[in-house]
Amino acid sequence: MDAESLTSFMAITGADGATAQQYLDLTNWNMEEAVNLFMESGGSGTSGGNGAASSGNHDPFDPYGQQDVRAPDPSKRQRLVGGPDLSSHSGYPLPSHGYGRQDFFQSHLASAASAASRPDALFQRDFAAEAVASLGFPRRTSSNADADGASSRPPEAAQSLSQLFQPPVAIMFYGSLSEARQLAKQERKWLLVNVQDDTVFASLRLNRDTWNDDFVQNLITSGFVFWQIYISSDHCKKFCSLYQLDQSTLPITCILDPVTGQKVVEWHDYIEPQTMAEKLSDFACLNSPGAPVARPAEPSPPRSREWTEDDELAAAIAASLEQPSDDGMKSEAAQAAPPPPPAFVPLPDEPVDGPTVTRVQIRTTAGSRLMRRFEKTAPVSDLWRFVQQELPEARTRRFELRTTYPPATLTSSDTTLAEANLVNASLMMQWTTLE
Repeated sequence: MDAESLTSFMAITGADGATAQQYLDLTNWNMEEAVNLFMESGGSGTSGGNGAASSGNHDPFDPYGQQDVRAPDPSKRQRLVGGPDLSSHSGYPLPSHGYGRQDFFQSHLASAASAASRPDALFQRDFAAEAVASLGFPRRTSSNADADGASSRPPEAAQSLSQLFQPPVAIMFYGSLSEARQLAKQERKWLLVNVQDDTVFASLRLNRDTWNDDFVQNLITSGFVFWQIYISSDHCKKFCSLYQLDQSTLPITCILDPVTGQKVVEWHDYIEPQTMAEKLSDFACLNSPGAPVARPAEPSPPRSREWTEDDELAAAIAASLEQPSDDGMKSEAAQAAPPPPPAFVPLPDEPVDGPTVTRVQIRTTAGSRLMRRFEKTAPVSDLWRFVQQELPEARTRRFELRTTYPPATLTSSDTTLAEANLVNASLMMQWTTLE
């Protein structure tokens, strides 16, 4: 008799010693056959005392090693009542891609309800419509206000894909193309148009990364009116047909002259935030909407008659009298000479990014860009020190810093960057003409 086999059989089957020895004897002490025989016979031969003991102890495992599972709870079916009525929220600013109010909210509900059932639901949803519906803008009119005078708002939306890829509603213009042009003309800004296709991931990346970048938004709000449209809308189809845009190359970003309606610049596909900031900054620096166009010099009228030598001599004498003397030019130049540049003082270490820190970009005359983080409480004079630190030539040569839009010359002072509205600013550096 093998004591180890007997102990193992008892541990596996839960049988007593006599029953275990009985099954092992029947199978010539073959453990595997004895256990199979015990299971097939339903554990017959086990003493009643053991069974009673097992039942009394409420062993959670039956002889087959299965755990007891309680009966399932009875199913219940309930119906939610109340909640916000989306059909009554007619006061929100709606996007301008051809949606009526009823169609707008119906598409929002339908897309949200079917998102979990379709694996490609991410690319079939109107993120612009869902974003505006989920942000809870206050109503523009009080016609739909409650009886107590307070207007209801939609509930706060949870973090979802629609919020992750939502368009930049804070800087978008809601209206038609003609209305956007009119506003751009009134504010003397350029019209920045973004044509999107929500089934193309590059469009979603533009919303998530580029248009929601603080630096890019600051450039747009300072010099552009931003109008975003989707290819599924009638507005977008008419716009693409008018400006002959290739719909297979979406997303497309272009800049229009609000006065003439001419398309000045056109960019395709996804553009990184820093690259977009550089493009917008360069365009704003080199172009000013509404600026008078330089006219070519008119040719001098032909002489009505041939001049005589006396006439030419009299004209030469008159011209010489009008020209200032050399001494006068030297004195005027001495008076107009700029003061020497301030002494260079190195800047402290660049601060780490945070809520009290901003970025400033400066475009040099050579076309390169200087970018650095500053504390919002830093003085404006630190910008001059930054240029002198990066360009040794600026330590002995006069230069000026100008804002891109509206174009204005900055003055080195102790005013903070926040007070001077230079948070996330894009500036242009120029050498002064007088040396």
